[in-house]
Amino acid sequence: MNTQLMPVPFHGDTVVLVGKDNEPLVAMKPLVVNLGLDWKGQHAKLSEKFSSVMEEISTTGGDGKQYGMTCIPLRKLAAWLYSISPNKVAPELRDKIIQYQEECDEVLWNYWSKGVAVRPGAVTIAQQIILSKHRLTLLKELMRSRNRSMRDLLGVEITNLSNAMGLPVPDLDALGTVEPPQADVVADFWGALLQLDTKGIAYNHSKDSQLIALNMPHLVELFAANGIQTIIGTEVTNALKRCTEPQFLGQKAVDSIIRKTTTKCWVFKKVAQTQTL
Repeated sequence: MNTQLMPVPFHGDTVVLVGKDNEPLVAMKPLVVNLGLDWKGQHAKLSEKFSSVMEEISTTGGDGKQYGMTCIPLRKLAAWLYSISPNKVAPELRDKIIQYQEECDEVLWNYWSKGVAVRPGAVTIAQQIILSKHRLTLLKELMRSRNRSMRDLLGVEITNLSNAMGLPVPDLDALGTVEPPQADVVADFWGALLQLDTKGIAYNHSKDSQLIALNMPHLVELFAANGIQTIIGTEVTNALKRCTEPQFLGQKAVDSIIRKTTTKCWVFKKVAQTQTL
């Protein structure tokens, strides 16, 4: 007789299938124990109602000893499961018995015939791998992004995906850094220019009174010479390109009123002043 054991995970339990001459049987004692039922009483019921198909199968345990298993054919499992009335067992066992009655026989048959059992709506291993790769891509993108709005959108996607996969949501604020709000960066920059104004230091290279023309290397020198702690880095220049008050017009060659020669500058249109009567 050719026998094969196949442990099958089922809602946190392990159910044992036994293959005998290519026919699936179910080891009943592990199943009865999983359900919290009395094995002696259930063995008597099996002997009475399933005597024609019940078999004692000998198998070798991990310790090398021979053990007997009471088994019935898988095709008879549903009949045994539905012989147990959920209303006649302890309340704490009721939900589990109903769960077994609804799913167990189908899960075991799929394991035997297909090698795998997947609940409707459950994520397969292949899908899990795809989702894991996508989640990792989103996390890497979050690490790279410094834009607050984009980080917020990525955070929502990562949170939803992590929850769907049953994974903890990572500390999103700890991944990468957020650039300061544009308004703060721009305000700091124009505030530094105001400090130059109060000291009477010329920095506007434009001869047109309606324009502001700034040469960034010149500003760096002026800030350093006057103890102004403002750094003109990528965050500042990116914010200035989006600036609307004053409006950024572009980088242009200007006939500098300061240097008396053509100088490349960042040009802005001054905010119109409102006159009061």
